Amino acid sequence: MDLSSYQPIDYRNWVLGDEARKGVNIKRLNVLTQKEIELFDEAVHYQDQRNDPGHGEQTVYSALKLLDYIPGNRNITVPAAIFHDTGWYGNDPDAWKKLCEANKDNLKSLDDEANRRPHQNRGIMVAGRIFQKLDFPDEKYHFEIADIIGDHDTRKLPTTESGKIVRAADLLWRVTYPHAQI
Repeated sequence: MDLSSYQPIDYRNWVLGDEARKGVNIKRLNVLTQKEIELFDEAVHYQDQRNDPGHGEQTVYSALKLLDYIPGNRNITVPAAIFHDTGWYGNDPDAWKKLCEANKDNLKSLDDEANRRPHQNRGIMVAGRIFQKLDFPDEKYHFEIADIIGDHDTRKLPTTESGKIVRAADLLWRVTYPHAQI
């Protein structure tokens, strides 16, 4: 693996807060295709529902960067990253934070499937509706994208390289500057 071309994220011009919910940073970087931008724009309404503005775009950006080093399929990885947490839509934005606080003495309990499965299942439905609305053409990938969204937190099913990338990108959010500012 050649890391000589690796460039860290320059957060000096990174937009934080509510504007980040719209994907202003990732769009400014010109790293998405037109179809990916369409998917992102449709998903924006459902993203960052846990008072975590910028999580959606940061996860997509990290997934794109990981594709430079880990073999995966961009046509699967990027849509799965875009929709991975859209299933939090409609919930109390502080529900996860409250659950963490209530279980601070046993954080391992947060890995319980009952805590993580519902948002994954709803995320599959959100992605499916938007794929249908936009006539997302890569139907051969829909099932793999659904599998990734449906298992990115519970980690119960065997996963593909693209699935591993989305999981890692989602976890990388926790060590980003935008997350630290929240």
